[in-house]
Amino acid sequence: MAAEEKASAPAPASPAPSGGGGGNKVVLLLTLVNVVVTAAIGGLVFVSFKKEKNQSTISDIAPDEHAPKEEAAAEGGHGGGGGHGGAKEGAKKKTGDFGKIVTLDQFTVNLSTPGSATPKYARVNISIEVPNEDSEIEVNQKMPQVRNVVIDLFNSKRPSDLASAEGRDYLKEEIRNAVNEFMVKGKIKGVFFTNFAVAG
Repeated sequence: MAAEEKASAPAPASPAPSGGGGGNKVVLLLTLVNVVVTAAIGGLVFVSFKKEKNQSTISDIAPDEHAPKEEAAAEGGHGGGGGHGGAKEGAKKKTGDFGKIVTLDQFTVNLSTPGSATPKYARVNISIEVPNEDSEIEVNQKMPQVRNVVIDLFNSKRPSDLASAEGRDYLKEEIRNAVNEFMVKGKIKGVFFTNFAVAG
């Protein structure tokens, strides 16, 4: 009887390893998926970290901008007055590249319509870019001359002259050249139409 029990004991144990093998495959598959997902997340974190590291921040840029001033101050302290003046010119150049914008009051100007009974007019807002504060002050002081030049130039244009972008760009250039003729402290860098309409 004891021999029969020993013989029958291994019989139920044989199905268990096959069931356990299937369970092991599931565990192995889940582990593999977990490893792949973890690696993907790690890769995304690494890539985003690299992107953030490559982006410039204010602290990255600020020291470079102030470095010439500090060097110039050090040179000036040691009697290098020429170097100090050179650094000032460099700083002026950097800030002078952007200029200042002077916004003119809106213009409503008659256009040239020879042989037509219906008058046409342009309604336009104009902004002028000047290189520095001195020229900004000069434009404001000479505003009557500036407005007169603009009105005269618009009066000489037909509606068809202003219908294309090229025509409007040519007019901007004409305005810039005409105003620059009487500017003393700095020349106008650009003329911009911020609003433009032709009606009649």
